[in-house]
Amino acid sequence: MVMPPVICEPLGFLLHGSAAWEKRVLDTNLWKLHREAHRRNFERRFSDTAGQIDADSRLKPPRYWLVYTLAHILIRELALTCGYSAASLSERLYAWPAAEGRDPAAGLLICTTASDSDGTLGGLVQLSEPTRLQRAVGSALRKAARCSSDPICSKRTPQDPEDFLHGAACHCCVMASETSCERAYRFLDRRFLLDLPGSDLGFFQAHK
Repeated sequence: MVMPPVICEPLGFLLHGSAAWEKRVLDTNLWKLHREAHRRNFERRFSDTAGQIDADSRLKPPRYWLVYTLAHILIRELALTCGYSAASLSERLYAWPAAEGRDPAAGLLICTTASDSDGTLGGLVQLSEPTRLQRAVGSALRKAARCSSDPICSKRTPQDPEDFLHGAACHCCVMASETSCERAYRFLDRRFLLDLPGSDLGFFQAHK
């Protein structure tokens, strides 16, 4: 019922490679558009307090978008073989840059609350073994590279006055069950995982 990829060889580079990748993302127009959309959304939802709180303090860093999107495509992939439906799997995300008194993090946990810890078609625990996990990650990334809603999905970026809080992500490619999701589909974007048309920010593309 556990899958902590930070300690698994196939995904161990998430933590070590995310700082340099994150620095590159922060300087892009894509991140600027996401940041502006977040500010619009924040001001509309929290009008009484928006003037007292910096909206950027509520915006998750790029590495969170990366880990969050990865968790979603893994949930969709693992549900095909682990014996649990996607709605029975949940995510826990650990992604933040280094700060005073706190080490950086870039990892995730996928677990289930069902009574049977192994499932019926191979088990969730068994799929966290490095070789099987590597195959699952590879398959999930290949599927995430294409969406039946492309090119609309792959090019989706909020433009004023829009304030939705996701990019290249939809129910056809990334979004999992609401019971699995930690952030109500906010902060998802396939472009942070893979190079999509018009974007070269894919973390996994750069770490092949």
